[in-house]
Amino acid sequence: MKSFSVIIKQSLHEHLYSHLIREDGQEDLCFATYIPSTGVNRSTGIISHIIFPLEGERHVHGNVGFLPNYFERALIIATERKEGLVFLHSHPSDGWQGMSDDDVVAETRLSPATLAATGYPLLGLTLGTDGAWSARYWLKNKEIKRRYDRYWCETVRVIGKGLSITFNDDLIPPNFHLEKQLRTISAWGTKKQEDISRLKIGIVGLGSVGSIVAEILARTGISKFILIDFDSVEEKNLDRLTNVFANDIGKSKVTVIASAIEKSATAPKVEITECEYSICEQVGYEQALDCDILFSCVDRPWPRQVLNFIGYAHLIPVIDGGILVRTNKRNGKLIGADWKTQIVGYRRTCLECLGQYKTENAVLEKSGKMDDPSYMAGLDARDIIDAHENVFCFSSHLASMEVFQFISLFVSPSGISDIGQQMYHLVTGVLDRNLNDKCNENCFFPTVIGKGDLSGISIYGFHEVAEKTRQERLITLQKNSFINKPRQYKLWEKIKNWLRSNYFRDKS
Repeated sequence: MKSFSVIIKQSLHEHLYSHLIREDGQEDLCFATYIPSTGVNRSTGIISHIIFPLEGERHVHGNVGFLPNYFERALIIATERKEGLVFLHSHPSDGWQGMSDDDVVAETRLSPATLAATGYPLLGLTLGTDGAWSARYWLKNKEIKRRYDRYWCETVRVIGKGLSITFNDDLIPPNFHLEKQLRTISAWGTKKQEDISRLKIGIVGLGSVGSIVAEILARTGISKFILIDFDSVEEKNLDRLTNVFANDIGKSKVTVIASAIEKSATAPKVEITECEYSICEQVGYEQALDCDILFSCVDRPWPRQVLNFIGYAHLIPVIDGGILVRTNKRNGKLIGADWKTQIVGYRRTCLECLGQYKTENAVLEKSGKMDDPSYMAGLDARDIIDAHENVFCFSSHLASMEVFQFISLFVSPSGISDIGQQMYHLVTGVLDRNLNDKCNENCFFPTVIGKGDLSGISIYGFHEVAEKTRQERLITLQKNSFINKPRQYKLWEKIKNWLRSNYFRDKS
């Protein structure tokens, strides 16, 4: 079932609060525009531009009202911007707001003209005196003419240095177990744990770091996970992946980690979406847009570029981390190891400006050349992707640092929501911080902030390695199911040979 949400930049939230929450205690209103951000199961409205009322366009008299010329002007602006229209007003009370009969009548009457002029449904928002928002979409009924139905949003998110969310208790009530999480709750209180329990967290990459992040979050009380990874468990993974064992070899990583989360979770009910695709494929990309926060546990440039784009264009904060290990090529001895973690997105420095990947390497991977041994033979892979020499203790420390970034972002201990980029140096035991929060002058990504579906950029594409991995996994599963059935086994051999000779050809 489709769900709905809204996200607002902190700067716009502050302007709206200053206008809508009046010192005289009366209600007020205004219009704005929004840009869609469409995931697999969630549609989000990104508030884009505020249309404040001009003199004579509204009457403030307890219950505020607006004149037709204000609505007409707002429609013209929304149409010119090719964006949807938002109607916002305030209520003199706290928390998630319901709607009065007058509110319903007003928004119902605005809906037909809004859809006709902009092509998007009307989005209604109400602001409470404590800064809490509520929101709903008005969608045209497909069976009853001239009828528009209200669909409440699950959340309204405000993103700045930190992330604050107003939850719709009727749609997503708190989901935590007091006794199991007693010590966790003692750190930041019941209210914050209620909010943590309702977050939808995406983990991109279920390798050494991602599997540990999943374990930590499951025990912390996260109850909604989207796991994104196309890869299978291999024997070489067993020394680094948490809750992965020999009998899991050949299975998809997302399936194995989903099972581990179910065993470790402290929340009474856990919802896990398993996405056996790369974040660089359309399915993986759109699954990520359903999330409130994304953990980037990847080591390649193209996935990092995609996640970087999501952080800016769709305003979903991305917590990223990476490990660089240096060894002596002659004797194999460890020279040094460093790992860093950072949050990227709105009001933060992007991954490219932080040196976490290069555009030319992302293009190289997207073209398929990075996985072409003949092409890579003349290059130093260390200049393109993070070194694969890694051990469990390095990954576990980085995973903890990524979760610390999450706590900073959402819990904001002592009011601090941004601890900057952190880099740990194994040899010296020193932890460095980079507090720069601005991209380079000519960086592309600030130009797509909040552009959502209207960015005009197609960042994902065909991923040959991911496609081949899924097909190989399917072949293995077929083999295992037919191994004791001679006739079916012969059929499986024919299918396998056909796939390898036809399906795995270059599709770029």
